[in-house]
Amino acid sequence: MKVLVTGASGYIGRAVLRDLEASGHEPVAAVRDPRRLPEHWRGRAVTVLDLGQDTDWSGAIAGVDGVVHLAGPSDPDGISEADLIRTIVNGSKRLAEASVSAGVSRFVLVSSVKAMADTTPVAGVDEKAAPAPTDAYGRAKLAAERAVEAIGAEGAGMEVAVLRPAPVYGPGSGGNLRRMVDFLRTSPPVLPLGITGNRRSFLHRDSLCAAILACLEHPRAGGRTFCVTDGETLSTADLTRRILEAHGRRALLLPVPAAGLRLLGRAGRRLGASSVFDGSALRDALGWKPVVDPRAGMIEAVRQTVDPLLPAAPEGQP
Repeated sequence: MKVLVTGASGYIGRAVLRDLEASGHEPVAAVRDPRRLPEHWRGRAVTVLDLGQDTDWSGAIAGVDGVVHLAGPSDPDGISEADLIRTIVNGSKRLAEASVSAGVSRFVLVSSVKAMADTTPVAGVDEKAAPAPTDAYGRAKLAAERAVEAIGAEGAGMEVAVLRPAPVYGPGSGGNLRRMVDFLRTSPPVLPLGITGNRRSFLHRDSLCAAILACLEHPRAGGRTFCVTDGETLSTADLTRRILEAHGRRALLLPVPAAGLRLLGRAGRRLGASSVFDGSALRDALGWKPVVDPRAGMIEAVRQTVDPLLPAAPEGQP
């Protein structure tokens, strides 16, 4: 299958290219700047300078059988809602329209659990829950899902599969997890992070790539929306201990109740909140399962985020 991957130079996109090629597919990388790709991929890249309702996809999508749509802003917190709508919603809609016109058979839209909710009950939610995004990014992701699904339903022959990944980690990952990794590397020996009344879902990058391939290949993926997670949930205390273990450090974690963190403002509320999503539908429908053990994967990710030249730990070893 010839597969167009948007956002191919990003953290997830480069891994998707790798796994598509390893699985016998023919990936085409759509990027703003081919120089951001490893040299191996530059000759197979197409340049797409901007995402929006007027993007010309004709050159990129010619002869393509499948699309993996990953492209989007790298730092959505620093972008206005109008720009999020332009790039995420209108950009996704335009690509879906072009895909139908080009005869694409399978369109995989990589969305986010934020399209459902930012926080959840500790017991978690699944795809059947009514979406209730709480920020501009989540609202834009949900609107993009609905727009692409509608185009797929109207256009003959193109099936749409939507993935809502939990926060993604892996070697060299960024975001809030990277900030926590950097903080705990040199943090004090006593920390108010012994929070056990909450749970959070995460997802290793390689397991997300496996889910994307499953949605491209499996005949039952079309027309479905799936949450995707490692299947393990961690409290703030669990996550802190795992990161400290990867750093080879110990600390006394004071058992602060999650509710008490609300007094610390937004950052405290986020630390104490739960964000749990049930990915069992993806496993049941497509036979997908995580390809990386969550504990070993997290420890390896922390170590390689701190030192990218550090060799990976053996499977199951810290």
